[in-house]
Amino acid sequence: MKKLMLFLGTALLVFSTWVAQAQSGAIGLRATPDGGGFTGKAYMSRYLAFEGQLNFGGLLSLPGESFTAVALLEAHIPLPDPSWRLIFGGGLHGGVWDNGRWYRYRDEVWIDDRAQPIFGVDAIGGVEYIFKNIPLGLSADIKPAINFTGGGPEFFNHNVFGLSAR
Repeated sequence: MKKLMLFLGTALLVFSTWVAQAQSGAIGLRATPDGGGFTGKAYMSRYLAFEGQLNFGGLLSLPGESFTAVALLEAHIPLPDPSWRLIFGGGLHGGVWDNGRWYRYRDEVWIDDRAQPIFGVDAIGGVEYIFKNIPLGLSADIKPAINFTGGGPEFFNHNVFGLSAR
């Protein structure tokens, strides 16, 4: 598993350098307080981008573990310094979540640790900085999500805050 992650990380860094030089898109890594993942962004214009994310959540602090694939459509608003942009948008996610629910009946406790499929909607807002002299962009975002599977609408608390390097 470690060799696979090392290979994927190296491949992403090499590919992201190549893609970033083309100025049409970039791929990189996304870190969150409870996990992390991979991110890729394709710019359709100066003001509009499509972002895809593969996130792993619940690894460090939150209960349960998750894997989600996220598709986002984002508006980019350049600030007076063109290296800075505001980002906002929305999209969909799907994946699996072992939310670690537990139930208590009388003096017995049951833990439901089965992974369940999830599907829901996401919103995103943040800021991005694109370096002028090197092929690198950094962003900080808030990405709340709501799941519509399971017992009804439910806030999905994994990968809400993120820092990305592309």
